[in-house]
Amino acid sequence: MIIEKLVIKSFGLITDMTLEFSDKVNVIEGQNEAGKSTIAAFIKYMLYGFDESEDSELGERRKRINWETGTAQGSMYVRVKNKRYLITRSTVPTEGTNRRSYREEASIVDMETGAPAFGKLSAGEVFFGVDRELFDNTAFIGQIGDPSINEGSVKQSIENILFSASERINNQRAASKIQDKMHSLLHEGGSGGAIVELMNKEEAIEEKLAACEEDNRLILEREAELHQIRARRLEAEDKQAKLHELNSCYSNVMIIQTFDQLHELEAECEQKTEAYNSFIEENTKAGFVPDEQYLTDIAVAKKGVNESYHNLGEAQETYSREKRAVGITKEIEATIELADSLGGEENIIKRAAAYAKKRTGAIIGSIATILLAIAALVFEIVAIGFTDMDVLRIIIGIVGGLSLVGAIALGVLIYISHKGLVATASVFSTGNLADLKGKLNVVSEAKAKRDAMAASQEEARLAVESARARYETAKKTLTELILRWGEEPPVSELGGFLEGLENKIRAFLDRKNELYEEKSSIDITVKEIRRTLADKSEIDVRAQVSPLKRKALSGINHDEIISGIADSKARITEEDRLAFDVENELMLLKGRAGDPGDYYSRIQSIASRRADLQKKHKAYFIALDAINSASDNLRRGVSPRLGEYATELMEIMTDKKYSSFDISDGLKVSFTDANGEKKSVDFLSGGTRDMAYIAVRAALIDMLYTEKPPICFDESFAHQDNVRASAMMRAIKYLADEGCQSFIFTCRGREASLATEIVKGAGVYKLS
Repeated sequence: MIIEKLVIKSFGLITDMTLEFSDKVNVIEGQNEAGKSTIAAFIKYMLYGFDESEDSELGERRKRINWETGTAQGSMYVRVKNKRYLITRSTVPTEGTNRRSYREEASIVDMETGAPAFGKLSAGEVFFGVDRELFDNTAFIGQIGDPSINEGSVKQSIENILFSASERINNQRAASKIQDKMHSLLHEGGSGGAIVELMNKEEAIEEKLAACEEDNRLILEREAELHQIRARRLEAEDKQAKLHELNSCYSNVMIIQTFDQLHELEAECEQKTEAYNSFIEENTKAGFVPDEQYLTDIAVAKKGVNESYHNLGEAQETYSREKRAVGITKEIEATIELADSLGGEENIIKRAAAYAKKRTGAIIGSIATILLAIAALVFEIVAIGFTDMDVLRIIIGIVGGLSLVGAIALGVLIYISHKGLVATASVFSTGNLADLKGKLNVVSEAKAKRDAMAASQEEARLAVESARARYETAKKTLTELILRWGEEPPVSELGGFLEGLENKIRAFLDRKNELYEEKSSIDITVKEIRRTLADKSEIDVRAQVSPLKRKALSGINHDEIISGIADSKARITEEDRLAFDVENELMLLKGRAGDPGDYYSRIQSIASRRADLQKKHKAYFIALDAINSASDNLRRGVSPRLGEYATELMEIMTDKKYSSFDISDGLKVSFTDANGEKKSVDFLSGGTRDMAYIAVRAALIDMLYTEKPPICFDESFAHQDNVRASAMMRAIKYLADEGCQSFIFTCRGREASLATEIVKGAGVYKLS
């Protein structure tokens, strides 16, 4: 068989995957959890379905059902003897059952005709001629390191081959001849042949004669038994009818009691509702009823009063501290008032600076005019005696006179400016402009300090007024909340009053909730009972059961009624089953019972014919013994066959280092070393021993399968070094050349490299 393509619709963790394969070697590479083992399991699932021997809740089915879709389904395209088939299989959950169950469907379709083929047989059994267990033990190779083979199933398969004429090569024709001889002399393993057949017929007729007499006796017994069964069933039906009537009356009594309970609960519900409404009305003051928000508002208002009162105290303390702050001296205060009366420090300094500036300018001007007058006088003296300079002398004389007058005027200005400066400085007890400026700067600083202190006091005063306003507002809010429920605020001890008010409100709310829950609980019960009685008419039900019947039923245990009905039903069912069995037995007895005289005459005729064939009887037994001996010899030829094939593969995998292997009963493998000594395979290294068991599996496949199957290696190279891995790949190439397709599932890239290097046309598939 060659697998051409897989279409995995839903299996394990894989959904909607399609893979097309090479006819020889295919390497499926991927990391752990990538889906390699899932693909390998899918191939086995398509061939054989799930292993029904495992617990379906914990075994393979639960592991491979897709978590998202809840199903397992897909298809596989295969080629067998140049003929193509489509294998489909699905496992879906069934609905309408309490216990989880699945429906599995499978089919094999001939691709040429499009028609179903081979009925409902699994593809593995159809094409390979082996069951699932043998497939697992031969063609499905997991991680090497535990290479055990279920020798029981394999040995049984070998036995079946030897005795079913399906063994190939040299033994096939011999087995076919043996089958023909057995069929002609001793049918079906020693019970056939003409003589034995006549003896069997004679014995069969004698048995039929005895059976005929026994059947006639049993017919009478079964008819009497059937009569008793029908009488017991009639009795059980009568009892069941009476119990059903009693149960119907009891059910009506229970309904009447439920109606009575409903009326009692309705009355109680009205009382609870009236009590709740009365309590609300009693505690309603000024049209207001407290709730949880009211209690929260009081707590918030109480907190607001406390915080505003605390803030007011802090503001008053700050204001008192500002008023007690140290100010300026009276002397400085008088100086500030004097400076303010004279226009302020800046104006005073400007006037004093102006006096000083005028005085300085006048001094400079007077010096200049005096020098000019002296120069004019000197010129007058020098020019005496020069008549031609008289006019000039007159002009210069006038200039000199004017200069003298100007000097006198400037002297007067110097005096006035100095006097003004001295007068301004003396007001502040200073003698010059620099001292005046220094003192006025001190006055400015003192004035600024005084103004800052005044501003702080004013700010503190305003803060006191604001805090007092907030305090009054908080008290007003709290008072309004207290008055809302008709309470009068106290004159003193507000804290104790508020604590008592809060406790009173809590007590009211607790009682209110308690009454409401009582009312609601009964109301819910009433509604539930009304719902259950919605389709019942109280008048009709009460009319069906009289008070006398109600009284009579009051002492009856209803469980006993139900138990009696169940027992009667079970008894009727059991009697029906017994009657059915007896009726069937009677039908069979009457159908097979015959005439004893007819059997006597037939026995005599067969005995006569058997006497004529007694002479040939011994020859048949001798022939049978010879054939059995031949079968034993054929059986002894199986082990050499397996050993030869395994040796052929081991020569390939070990470069002929090991070339003599033997497989004894129980599939125990041994080899002959270089010294000619026969040893168990356990003497070999782990890797070589692993290859030996792979060779055994391949030999079993060659012998037991009617069609070469695809061989799956699931991480089989994991414990092999590079040399052994290469040797195994050469053996797989040998199998591929023999027409055996292989699938190698691995998490490493080494196997893909070896496959593409050694096997031409190998396929490599990398899973993400």
